[in-house]
Amino acid sequence: MQTSLITKNTSLLLALFIIAIYFSTSLVTILSVLLGLLWLFSGRFKTLPTIVRRCPIAAWAVGLWACLWLGLVYSRAPLPDGLAMVNKYNELFFIPVLLAFLDDSHARAWLWKGFIVASLAALLCSYLMAMGVLPLNEQGDPCFKSRITYSIFMAFFTFYCAHQAHQNKGGRLLYLSVGLLCGYNLFFIVQGRTGQLVLVALALLFAWQRFHRLGRVVAVVVLAVSLGVFVGYSDKAKRLQEGIENTRAYLKPQPEQVDSTLNLRYGFWQNSLKLMAEKPLLGFGTGSFNQEYRRVVADPRLWTSNPHNEPLMIGVQLGLVGVLVYAGFLWSQFSCARQLPIPDRCLAQGLSLALVVASVFNSPMLDHGEGHWFAVLIALCFAPLYGEVAKPLA
Repeated sequence: MQTSLITKNTSLLLALFIIAIYFSTSLVTILSVLLGLLWLFSGRFKTLPTIVRRCPIAAWAVGLWACLWLGLVYSRAPLPDGLAMVNKYNELFFIPVLLAFLDDSHARAWLWKGFIVASLAALLCSYLMAMGVLPLNEQGDPCFKSRITYSIFMAFFTFYCAHQAHQNKGGRLLYLSVGLLCGYNLFFIVQGRTGQLVLVALALLFAWQRFHRLGRVVAVVVLAVSLGVFVGYSDKAKRLQEGIENTRAYLKPQPEQVDSTLNLRYGFWQNSLKLMAEKPLLGFGTGSFNQEYRRVVADPRLWTSNPHNEPLMIGVQLGLVGVLVYAGFLWSQFSCARQLPIPDRCLAQGLSLALVVASVFNSPMLDHGEGHWFAVLIALCFAPLYGEVAKPLA
């Protein structure tokens, strides 16, 4: 009886945790501490070696987290800066911690319910903000989180709704309607470019997963025509049009100076690659990015503490060793996804693809909201492979 009560309370805590990720950074911190304490005092920490041994995703995640700790040894950055950087990547260690709680279907079901509730609430709030019922966020966007973070969340939720509509005949109309509302919200209301790119990638993946050859061709043509019409004729495509023009300007033999966030991002990438070339193997050490970037960029207006690219963020600090470990972390997800049954496999592949796309244009595991969200969803999607009846992962 007591064990059952603890299990129910843990499941509820997990559901509240993912809901908090969408709306409250401080609440996420509090719930993270509670889950960590529960992991320790319930004895679930004893499963850590088994999880790391059986689950390659957890092994790569812990490996990258360990590399960040080792990077403190040779870093020229002040120790507080290095420790602060390790703290930002604690979500990596949180993956095996969460897997320890998700070894039964009851806990996973509660977490999926929390994901759905949080996504629907965030979507509703976005529409209410756009209509003036609720105030906009600090950046002036109709969403609680930043435009980038929110758009990634909604892109995956759209993908989730598409799969539910495909396989759930009874709720097909409901899921299809919610998915369309999400897509409209992403392209016509919030307009986060990263989320839009993630959604396009997930739409192509969905066509590959669910359709045969002719269906895939039709889906690609419909998607291409829809995007062409949107970019060419919609007044809501301004940010995408700016991105295309800025990319063209930057790729010219003599790059044009364009004042835009995307052009700044290209500069971040270029300067980060220069830093990686200086110390390609092990990098400058954990927490060193800020200080080293300021060394090679003279103009304070162009300084940044984040190159908006996860491999480059890791590469400057941990070199090619760190980049390869992160690549292993990403690849292990696609590899393990093949062992899941089709419904779970589709979602796991979609989540992995979303992380890859987000990693090109942002640093999702570094960011508090995105990092916690990806950690929870990774653990949730791959947890069925870790249960007592699951076969050991190769």
